Amino acid sequence: MLIKSYCRITNHSIILDGDRLPDLEKHIMGQKVKEDLDHVFSSMDVDYPSFRNMDDYSKLGFITAELLMKHNGFDVCREKPDIGVIIYSRSGCLGADYNLVRVMEGLSVDDQAYMRSIPNAICSDIACRHRIGGEVGVYLSDGFIYEQLFRTCFGTFQTEPGLNTLLAGYVECYGGYVSSLLCLLTRSPQNPPLDYDLREERFCIEMLRIY
Repeated sequence: MLIKSYCRITNHSIILDGDRLPDLEKHIMGQKVKEDLDHVFSSMDVDYPSFRNMDDYSKLGFITAELLMKHNGFDVCREKPDIGVIIYSRSGCLGADYNLVRVMEGLSVDDQAYMRSIPNAICSDIACRHRIGGEVGVYLSDGFIYEQLFRTCFGTFQTEPGLNTLLAGYVECYGGYVSSLLCLLTRSPQNPPLDYDLREERFCIEMLRIY
């Protein structure tokens, strides 16, 4: 299992395969997450009207996936049955759940609130946008435990022979905190296949420490 490409977004940075994207970073002020994500999306010139109805968690994941897929030349009009999506998160759709409770209590008005409280809505948005037809799933964990991520992805490759690529990583967006790291993982050409090892561990440590 190999890391082909990655995208990392925080409250103050956007990195794509090691290169910072200043034209997008200038829209991240680090204080108003919703407005920041909306401004980044607007500057990307992407035609996806449903973005405006997403919660912040899904917006962050959608933008990260969009940058990664476009950078690697994937056509949004082509069906991709050999690609899957796996996302780990600590809070998941907790922000959307909180918003739904406020609507139910009459403290807010949002007729789309119930749609965002579905745990795997983030995967649905990404899969629909990029016509991804492989395995999808959201896993909750206490922070980004990269060993769990890579073991899950390796196991998915082992049990799903039709998959050649996984769009996988960590997305957390709650309480003003923004952190995403999505990777394109591909099968190892070795036989037996190359398992997760220290290369991936060092990669994740560096991504979380520097950016």
